Amino acid sequence: MYPEKTYQVDANFSPDSKQIVFGRTAFMPNTADVVDIRIFDVATKAVSVIPGSQTLYAPRWSPDGQRIAAVTTGNKKLLSYDLKTRKWSDWITVSGTLTLPVWSRDSKYVYFENIGGDQPGYRRIKVGETHSEFLVDLVDLHRSFWSGITPDNVPIFSREVSSDEIYALNME
Repeated sequence: MYPEKTYQVDANFSPDSKQIVFGRTAFMPNTADVVDIRIFDVATKAVSVIPGSQTLYAPRWSPDGQRIAAVTTGNKKLLSYDLKTRKWSDWITVSGTLTLPVWSRDSKYVYFENIGGDQPGYRRIKVGETHSEFLVDLVDLHRSFWSGITPDNVPIFSREVSSDEIYALNME
């Protein structure tokens, strides 16, 4: 995005494509110690830190442009940033590991994985609510680390079968 000696991850355009929200992470080797979320203005090339975003990453801009969802570095909480009030609010805390948030097309829900914990699986949470809805059990699904939703908000997952299969070749 712009020159600095740290990883910039999870770039996500604003709905009008005039800005890009992204995270800075210390999860990778040889990166900065600061984890935060920044906004890059495409026209001016200016970069600003979202206040209160320290220890947050995986920002996702809602399709309606009103909110940004982000995950804490411990992967236990999903937070919501209101772009009008410029305030963060705790949205949900999970007992497992919260990963891969994605907004529904109508900006009414955020879908996410809850790995481990009390009820692991793919879930969604409605804007304004504090309890998530269980959608899919992921326990026996052999897959790689990716999930999302279709344009109709149906959960989709990548499948990983190659690492679980053993083949033998007999040569004559």
